[in-house]
Amino acid sequence: MNFRKLVTAAAMLAGMVLLPAAAIAANAYVTGNVNVRSGPGTGYDRVGTLSAGTTVNVRGCEANWCNIRGGGLRGWVSANYLSGASYRPPVVVVPPPIIVRPPHYRPPHWNRPPHWNRPPHRPRPPKPRPPRPGNHCKIAPGFPCP
Repeated sequence: MNFRKLVTAAAMLAGMVLLPAAAIAANAYVTGNVNVRSGPGTGYDRVGTLSAGTTVNVRGCEANWCNIRGGGLRGWVSANYLSGASYRPPVVVVPPPIIVRPPHYRPPHWNRPPHWNRPPHRPRPPKPRPPRPGNHCKIAPGFPCP
């Protein structure tokens, strides 16, 4: 039960840290004519071209490429072609991994003395009693008492 609470708390904390950072977008402008691509690299298809001075909304950056929206285009541009007072690459916060170990469990058969493996103790049969004095013999009729 405590493990579940810990995992839930960690997920909520990670959500509070990462979600606001993803929602922050910065404005910038393009310093020269630049190709807008479908992915972060020159190997991706060209979506269009933005001319110098176009204002764009920077949604996030990866390596030296930024995901932008502006000038009627959405895609990735080289960060070398972006500038502006309000432009700052978003800060990426990587939380440390949370390692939760289960409690130590030892099965009940570990470290038992050898006599614990014997079968359960059986009670001894009762000792025979000496015969009672007098005529209290209870044998079938016609048989003498010993």
